[in-house]
Amino acid sequence: MPLTQPLARHIIEVLGSAGAPPAKGVQYFNVGNHSLLNALDEYYFSSYLQDGGAGFKLVVGDYGSGKSHFLYCLRDMAWSRGFVVTKVDLSPVETPYNDQRLVYAAVANNIIWHEADEEVSDQKGLAYFLEGTLLRMVGAELTLEMVNHPNYRGLIDTLEATPIDSLAYKNAIIAYCEALIRGQDERTEVLLRWLTAEPTTPADGKVLRDLGVTGKITRTNAFTMLRSLAQTVRALSYGGLVLLFDEVDRMASIGGKAEKLATDNLREVIDRCRDELPGALFVYAVPPQFINDIVPRYPALQQRVRAPGRFSRTNHFSPQISLDHLDLDENHLLLGIGEKLFPIYETAFGVTFDRQVQYANAAILANVARDVFLDISARRLFVKAFVTELARQHAQGEHVLAEEEAMAIIRGQVDELTGGETAPY
Repeated sequence: MPLTQPLARHIIEVLGSAGAPPAKGVQYFNVGNHSLLNALDEYYFSSYLQDGGAGFKLVVGDYGSGKSHFLYCLRDMAWSRGFVVTKVDLSPVETPYNDQRLVYAAVANNIIWHEADEEVSDQKGLAYFLEGTLLRMVGAELTLEMVNHPNYRGLIDTLEATPIDSLAYKNAIIAYCEALIRGQDERTEVLLRWLTAEPTTPADGKVLRDLGVTGKITRTNAFTMLRSLAQTVRALSYGGLVLLFDEVDRMASIGGKAEKLATDNLREVIDRCRDELPGALFVYAVPPQFINDIVPRYPALQQRVRAPGRFSRTNHFSPQISLDHLDLDENHLLLGIGEKLFPIYETAFGVTFDRQVQYANAAILANVARDVFLDISARRLFVKAFVTELARQHAQGEHVLAEEEAMAIIRGQVDELTGGETAPY
């Protein structure tokens, strides 16, 4: 699909502001990870997961090395193969791994409804996902007249016939679909509270019991409910469920009893996702410090995430996807990114750059970012610096940067990204 001006403008705005990847459009400047993506597609998305298998992978990379970017690439690949995606971005003050009910809630609340049209915004939440799925299946507005639509009846019949571990969960999903079709807003709200593991009232309880929805989603049954969600996703004709958890430096900062509890529960999440979730791939993005400093303190977790080699087409069993080992060396990687960025800027602002000048600028900024400043990944530094310099030269005129200029530009970006402090993981 050709790059549109609004999307190009969005990409440049986000990259220039923070150097972090935008939620949409990473494919237009993606470089150097195609062998990893192709191996994941060949051995998981196009085969094993489609057949009901499940897996777990760690994406390992320093701050600014492209972990979030890679997760967006995985998300887009999953969508292209007919999978449902949930992407959970956790702050340094929270983790779901100390309560498995929170793992389920994080997945349900962050499940993404995605339209192929790039101009349509993605929506997060189980409510958007179920409503979007119904709309897509019946191909019309959800009204009472749709109750007898053959596609809708076929959907309900399929759900009723599908083995789902929790009967209460199955009943809740079917009742939610029926309430949506019939416009029963209060009932959908009650069911959604139950389905997202939120507290319910005594009045909610009466409604739920009448619909055959008993009990609550708790710490002890949370994985049964997560498995039931994965089974429901496949019953709705999707390939499976991809769970992307981007924790940044969370695990490197908690320590003590909280760390032990979180790592114990993470181990269980890994085991159960791999063994009990049909068609599911659990991907967890972490800094190297998690592997090198935290994991060795917990042998049971270490057995699951340590590997003799990194993930590749010839070693696709390995759980570790290393962003330090891509298809290009660091210099060619940065130049490849730069080569894709300035056409995006041109589309965004309707300008034309002197390509030789900007190739030269990309080369010198890449050299300085890579060789001089090592506390923060050269990738994020380069991206933010190059986009910012394109804007300056757009406004003030083009010229090839002197080395002193390039060093000042990179130094300024280091200060901006770290706030004058040491970069986080």
